[in-house]
Amino acid sequence: MKKVLITGALGQIGSELTSKLRNEYGIDNVIATDIRSIEGSGVSENGIFKTLDVMDVNSMALISKKYNVDTIIHLASLLSAVGEQKPQVAWQLNMGGLTNILEVCRELNLKLFTPSSIAAFGASSPKNLTPQDTI
Repeated sequence: MKKVLITGALGQIGSELTSKLRNEYGIDNVIATDIRSIEGSGVSENGIFKTLDVMDVNSMALISKKYNVDTIIHLASLLSAVGEQKPQVAWQLNMGGLTNILEVCRELNLKLFTPSSIAAFGASSPKNLTPQDTI
């Protein structure tokens, strides 16, 4: 990674990751994005920060080109607590946002990392009544 764009940079994982990567790769090599800005946030005030809705594929491509991004780390999502109350919104954001990221990465030949911070289990995990501490 030389220049990385992080979606969902103001979330719990995104804010920690942005700070870590800025320390490791340099403050100007990590472009933090989120759908909103938070006044007083180190993520949005200490380095490059752009407001980005991952549903806006054109803006995502423009930001990626402008900053010569070579890697996108996709963290923007609607988590299960809200997603269960608004399943259509969750589907549109989570799947539509991912589709847009994939398309930008394909068009610009970028690397992509899209982790799961919740509900990622292996083949040996119980499929029903899965305990919270399942590996």
